[in-house]
Amino acid sequence: MFIKTQLRLAALFPAVIALLIGSVLWVATLHVDQARQNAEMAAKIRVANFELNILTQEYLLYGGARVESQLWIRLQAMRDLLARLEFEEPEERELVAALRQGHQELGRLYKLLLEGKTAAREQIIGALLVKAQDIRAKSEQLADIQHQQVVEFQRHADIIVMVAIAALAGLSMILLTLMSRRLMRGIGQLDDGMRRVAAGDLAHQIPLATADEFGALAHSFNGMSQRLRDSYGELKDEIARRQVAETEIHQLNAELEERVHGRTAELQAANQELEAFAYSVSHDLRAPLRAIDGFSRKVVMGYGDKLDDEGRRQLQVVRDNAKSMGQLIDDLLAFSRMGRREMAWQPLDMDAMARGVADELRAAEPRRAIEFACSPLPRAWGDAAMLRQVWVNLLANAVKFTRQRQVAHIEVGGSVEGGEILYWVKDDGAGFDMWYSDKLFGVFQRLHRQEEFEGTGVGLAIAQRILHRHKGRIWGEGKADAGATFQFALPVPSVDDHLSGGPAA
Repeated sequence: MFIKTQLRLAALFPAVIALLIGSVLWVATLHVDQARQNAEMAAKIRVANFELNILTQEYLLYGGARVESQLWIRLQAMRDLLARLEFEEPEERELVAALRQGHQELGRLYKLLLEGKTAAREQIIGALLVKAQDIRAKSEQLADIQHQQVVEFQRHADIIVMVAIAALAGLSMILLTLMSRRLMRGIGQLDDGMRRVAAGDLAHQIPLATADEFGALAHSFNGMSQRLRDSYGELKDEIARRQVAETEIHQLNAELEERVHGRTAELQAANQELEAFAYSVSHDLRAPLRAIDGFSRKVVMGYGDKLDDEGRRQLQVVRDNAKSMGQLIDDLLAFSRMGRREMAWQPLDMDAMARGVADELRAAEPRRAIEFACSPLPRAWGDAAMLRQVWVNLLANAVKFTRQRQVAHIEVGGSVEGGEILYWVKDDGAGFDMWYSDKLFGVFQRLHRQEEFEGTGVGLAIAQRILHRHKGRIWGEGKADAGATFQFALPVPSVDDHLSGGPAA
């Protein structure tokens, strides 16, 4: 039999004993309660009989209809009490029958007394007193019998419970002793086998043949030791092959390192060439743009009076597009530089940084009513110039897209959650449709027309590249014409990060 089954049976045995004890107590409690109820009923009958005697004395002294009515009420109450008495023992049933017969006789005598049609009044009164005394004696006898039964039932129940508890404790100790011996024997054999195998004796077999969990464990352990023996030879061959492979890997690593060193030098040279090319292209593109803008301005200034309104408007469109093209070149150059720039890691006061950027943007828009609500921001660890650019891009977007509000409300906040430092910029501006949220951080991706809000569509892409270099992330949420919220997260700096470097804003 499995040990699990034995333990379940051992646990079931006390439950059965407890159920038997509960059943005995329940039956005993029912008998005790019934005996107590009968004792109380007998006491009530005795009290009712006493009240009848009092009313009888009052009637004999004073008479009156009220006393007669009370007598009949007490007689009816005593009859109801006697009707509710039920017993199984012959002695108790005889007493109840005698009490009921005495009550009938008592009712007959009271009827004769109250009708007053007989001259034998004194004999009736005497018979009443004798009958009342007899009823009181029998009710007291019945109450005494019930009290004795209560005591007897309780004593029997106590004896049964004590015997059952003693038997339960004895049998539990026997079961626990037998189970512990069997468990300790099996555990000892398993422990000895594992120690010997761990010491290197792979040929050892645990001699357990019982049809229980220990037998299954011994069978599994013996099979495992056999597999270990079979694998030992293979392992030695594998170690030899790996030694040969490690030698080859070492040679390959040396060759790879040499190639990587060469490719790194090539990559650095290519980056330098790319940067020089970016500068050259930006310079070459700016020259014709400046010429376009300059000649357009000269045409407006020199021949503006000879042009109609449409001609002046078209020349202004040319100048505006030249200026947008120049800004686009600057943004692209900044975007390309951001991926190659060396980072200067240091602790940052993000609160002072965000408030400084907000003050600059508010000063740049003196005619607008802009309200910045800046809650205290947690400190961070990173490159000051790069992360300041993130604040500039996000807050500048919030200022730009709230232009159509009479009073712009911009909220800046931060918190530390789940191993990250979260910062957010929330505005009540034009917002955007979340259907196009995947285009937010792409280069040249815009969700509004140029006529509504100016821009090149590179600012958020630059912010995303900066945060990726800081191992962070950025995302946005919004609703058309209901504002937008942009959040970015940075890793919580380690203790070493806090202790190195100086403060920066």
